[in-house]
Amino acid sequence: MIESYLTERMFNNAPFLDEMATDQGKIQPHWERIAKYYEQIGAEKMRQFQEEVSRQLRENGVTYNVYGDPDGMNRPWILDPVPLIFDTQEWEGIEKGLIQRTELLNLILNDLYGSQTLIKEGLLPFELIYNHRGFLRQAQDIKLEGDQQLIQYSSDLARGPNGKMWVLHDRTDAPSGSGYTFENRAAMTRVFPELIRENHVRKITSYYQTFKNTLTSLTNNKENPRVVLLSPGPTNETFFEHAYISSFMGFTLAFGEDLTVSEGYVWLKTIKGLEKVDVIIRRVDDVFCDPLEFKSNSHLGVVGLMEAVRQKKVLVINPLGCRILENPGIMAFLPKISRHLLGEELKLPSVATWWCGQPKELTYVFDNIESLVIRNIYRGTNHKSLFGGDLSKEKIKALKKEIQRNPSMFVGQEMVDFSTSPSWINNKLEARNAVFRSYVVADSEHKSYKVMPGGLARSSPEKGAFLVSNQSGGISKDTWVLGKSKEIVSTFTKPVKVQPLVRNVLPSRTGERLFWLGRYLERSAYAVRLMRMTLLSYNEADEDIHVHESPVLSSLLKTLTKMTGTLPGFMEKGHLMNPEPELLDLVHNVEKPGSIAYSIQSFLTNAYAVRDRLSLDTWRILDNITEELTNMRQSNTSLTKAYHSLDNMVVKLMAFYGLNIDNMTREPTWHLLNIGRFIESAANNCTILRGMLSQSFDSESNKELMEDTLRCNESLVTYRYRYRSNLEMPGVLSLLILHEDNPRSLIFQLLEIDHHLKALPIKDDHEMFGFERKKLLEAITKIRLCDIDQLSVPNPLTQEFDNLIALLDQIIELLHDTSDLIYEKYFSHTGSEYSMIQTSVIPEI
Repeated sequence: MIESYLTERMFNNAPFLDEMATDQGKIQPHWERIAKYYEQIGAEKMRQFQEEVSRQLRENGVTYNVYGDPDGMNRPWILDPVPLIFDTQEWEGIEKGLIQRTELLNLILNDLYGSQTLIKEGLLPFELIYNHRGFLRQAQDIKLEGDQQLIQYSSDLARGPNGKMWVLHDRTDAPSGSGYTFENRAAMTRVFPELIRENHVRKITSYYQTFKNTLTSLTNNKENPRVVLLSPGPTNETFFEHAYISSFMGFTLAFGEDLTVSEGYVWLKTIKGLEKVDVIIRRVDDVFCDPLEFKSNSHLGVVGLMEAVRQKKVLVINPLGCRILENPGIMAFLPKISRHLLGEELKLPSVATWWCGQPKELTYVFDNIESLVIRNIYRGTNHKSLFGGDLSKEKIKALKKEIQRNPSMFVGQEMVDFSTSPSWINNKLEARNAVFRSYVVADSEHKSYKVMPGGLARSSPEKGAFLVSNQSGGISKDTWVLGKSKEIVSTFTKPVKVQPLVRNVLPSRTGERLFWLGRYLERSAYAVRLMRMTLLSYNEADEDIHVHESPVLSSLLKTLTKMTGTLPGFMEKGHLMNPEPELLDLVHNVEKPGSIAYSIQSFLTNAYAVRDRLSLDTWRILDNITEELTNMRQSNTSLTKAYHSLDNMVVKLMAFYGLNIDNMTREPTWHLLNIGRFIESAANNCTILRGMLSQSFDSESNKELMEDTLRCNESLVTYRYRYRSNLEMPGVLSLLILHEDNPRSLIFQLLEIDHHLKALPIKDDHEMFGFERKKLLEAITKIRLCDIDQLSVPNPLTQEFDNLIALLDQIIELLHDTSDLIYEKYFSHTGSEYSMIQTSVIPEI
């Protein structure tokens, strides 16, 4: 395995340096022990390790979203089982270079939003700064406490042809990837524990601990800082990371809609009211953070956030305006600025950059455009990098005209031939070009910066390709720094102040999602069960009897339409005459509101939005449900296939609920999910009873309808055990409406709603019995006072059970009123006390 890699390196990979092998086909010293390990285990064992790594990530729910790709939502994260490796000596140089670069960029940030001496003295052209959308004039003279304004920094590095590491990009606005880095290391640690231990791979958890400590020190509320992580939402490419980091670090995951500004402060809407926020870690680009002062059409930010920052009533990390440092044009001026501000040469050089705002540099770019990468100084979806060598003469001509119209907006950069690193592809080691992303965080205690000893590497899936981003299909790699850390550990340990334990809060948006998660769970389960009953009855029906002439089948179909809300559906005679197309559509059409596929997809969407509240085992069940939904949607040509898919689906839906019974703590998350679940269950129970048992037919049909009604409510066995008699209307209604010990009865479900409502936090003692519970009490009282014998007697003229219909209609209306009152009380605004996770030691990885 290693020999074939070295041979290919010598004869087929000459243009690029390689991380593991020299040009002479020798293994680099720091790779020797690891290469020997790969050789010993062989290709088959390596393939098994790759599968195990993939399984670990899949079971942990690690995903990545690809913009513009309909199949790109929740795409599994791909990790190469072969890491990128640095030895101790080289890493020390990289580490010093990263710290120097972060300090330099921090000084530039201080200057640009302060005295602007660099512009005044000509060290930075004003056109380069003021034309960049990342320079926010609203942030002028706004500073965090202390000299460190740049709290988090990340950079993409690659080894150039000369063997040195070069900085390709600076990431300062909302650097991403540290969560994926932690998951990569966790997976590698589980699969290769001995390899990591024997090679003394340095741990990366100190980076996260330092970040947490720095946040605590920056805020005035050091005893109990309230920290939220502001995410663009579930459709963002790295939403998994946002949920993961917030859960792992003990922050509250929030969207823009969860926050509001009042009295100059930023407040988190929680289910108990408004909770003041001290720190916002943003993963939203700066210009989207406040529609009042920046992009007015943004729905991702918080109206008035900039004013709260201006008044120093909230801290935003990284500070708004940091995106100016991502301007690639600044790279051209960094060497001179480093000598001016630090009196030092850059330890980590940037990739060669020519800013087109200068005549000499513009001429160079035009003369060498076919060998350069052309970039807009503002990174965005509308400004993609262009490789001059890939452009036709016509496109080059058009590009030059565009640059000439506004030269200060463009840079030309050297195309660096990235080094290659061994990757496990096609069951063998192959060389692939790789880029490494580093992570640096401010260490406020020591007034310095700390570099994560590792990071997130990405390699190309194809040979000779330099597009290694995750959006373009790049493969992630863990990064190992070999050798023990040389940090000096003091023998004197300072006493650690124990912070009080404070409960995390539940944002109202999260509470609403949990409420609807419960509702869609129950809605999906009821619809699946009713559809299975309908298909079973349809397949067993006498071919000589038309569907619309069968009281049983006709009632099932009409009830299905009422439950799913897909009117007119089977209420139209045309669909009753030929039900198959409508039945298949109800099963697989995810675009049809109310269909089974639509309800299950809505269930998954709500689950994904609250993934930070769900256990890893729960995510494995959700993955199974997603796969089953795909199978179900593909069964759009056969009712038989649809029936089997529904059989599998109902089991997995119940597995999700059963798992959460064991795993969820009995906190507001649990109660809101169950309130939604039991409201939906009670409403569906009423709908089934009203649809199936509202009219009396012949004795045989009545018996079948009662039996199907009990089956839909999983109560047929209970009935037979309890009554040991033929099916009779009073017994069926009593079991499904009045029996408080039957989990499928209406009274049981209403009492459960009340039980969970009592457990939710209240604002004050005056709300001990709120309006929502009063509505519920009215419904409970109506059921307890009802006379089953009267409900079981049909109208002699119409043969309809008028009293039963009237009662069920009243209960449905009261349930709707209860749901509306719950929404108004808990989801329009809310609050409770929140604090950052305590100083418990993060598990070392």
